Amino acid sequence: MPLQLERDTRTHVQDHLDELTGRVTLIFAVIAGLTLIFSTQIDEWLDIVLTQIDPCTEGCLNLYDPAKWSAVRWLSATISAILVSAPLLIQQIWAFSNKGLLPNERRWMLRWMIGGTCSAFAFTLVTMMFLVPMTFQYGHGIQTDMGLSAQYDPVLMLSIALAVIWTQTVVSLAILGMALAGFIGVLNEETADWWRLRCYALVLMLLYASLPEFSGLAFLLILASIMAIETTCGRWFKQPALQSVKSVTLMDDEGGVRRPLIVECRCDGAATPLPAPLNLNVPVVRYSGLCSSAHEQELLYGDVLNAKTTDAYITGCSSDPLNPQFKQNCQAIGVRLNGMDLLERQSYRTQPQHHAEIEFEIMVAQLSKPWPEAKRLNRVMEVMQRNIGPSYVYTTSDASKAWGQQLKPNEVFIEISPEEHSDFTKRSQEIGANIRNLHPHA
Repeated sequence: MPLQLERDTRTHVQDHLDELTGRVTLIFAVIAGLTLIFSTQIDEWLDIVLTQIDPCTEGCLNLYDPAKWSAVRWLSATISAILVSAPLLIQQIWAFSNKGLLPNERRWMLRWMIGGTCSAFAFTLVTMMFLVPMTFQYGHGIQTDMGLSAQYDPVLMLSIALAVIWTQTVVSLAILGMALAGFIGVLNEETADWWRLRCYALVLMLLYASLPEFSGLAFLLILASIMAIETTCGRWFKQPALQSVKSVTLMDDEGGVRRPLIVECRCDGAATPLPAPLNLNVPVVRYSGLCSSAHEQELLYGDVLNAKTTDAYITGCSSDPLNPQFKQNCQAIGVRLNGMDLLERQSYRTQPQHHAEIEFEIMVAQLSKPWPEAKRLNRVMEVMQRNIGPSYVYTTSDASKAWGQQLKPNEVFIEISPEEHSDFTKRSQEIGANIRNLHPHA
């Protein structure tokens, strides 16, 4: 079952393909049209570029292959058209893909596209204005000192410049993507090898496939690219994992791996916030109202996916009021929803509670999934033994029968099953806990 957000609409796959075809056709049509337009002006532009990179004070350029010059002209016109079309390209990619992304994924992608485009333009400008002319001037000086008469092929010079610019563009985009991944915590010491494998493989494929006529130069550019990426991104390769939810892995009764998560939902202010600090070995995430906010539901999807959560416990309600679409999405990503129903617990009190953290820790200790149900009482007694001071009020009946009862501020309420009643009272006396049965004659 696919993940369907609240703002999503059910669309057939063919409709997505039709939309993709339309957007790609538009982009290619614009690039082709601009290429034809720029082809009428490309000679003047190439003349400016050659004047900038020509190391000779007197003309020493000689065209050896007119056919290749024609190819360079059209390639330059096409590259110019692509650069000018970059805003349209970003807009079309964003319009097609953002509807299927979670909020953090949308932010990452938008920053990546805008930042990558700006970086590519900046590196291209610096290379063409400074780096390439300095390199050719340095090489020309060596030849002049050796007494050689220099004659340069403008086609080869432009091809080398384009190869360097293409390499810089690929590397800058790779570094920017990994930097943004590092900033948001996706790239860390645990995922470094995964990112290295895919990033280096993509860079190697793009450079080696696009520079077949420069076999030796291509190898040097690839080696320099990997070294540049490794050096620049080293800090993110070594940073510890920065997860918004630090998952805890447990084993259930059947030996399955489970990762529980406490989801505090304040039910738009109706539920009292959880006390702090809590002595729990389970991560806690906090939301204002999952039932009423589609945005918070999307944020929760991202949290449980990052933490690989298997069991989510909603604190405010019993999880029944949550809309069916939210429940289906949780099921689609492998999350079991459970409710702790703190709103009902609040109905037992008219005065502020003094030991809310202890009562909540006992509620968590009584959860039977994924923790073993046979050791539930042991977990409850461990919490009580750490907190002997409060008075404990328990019931062996259905908790709903406590409706109308008003507990004192210093009392902690516990639900005990009839099967555990005898063992609970005995062990409570052994540790010296003050207990009272809410329904002594039940």
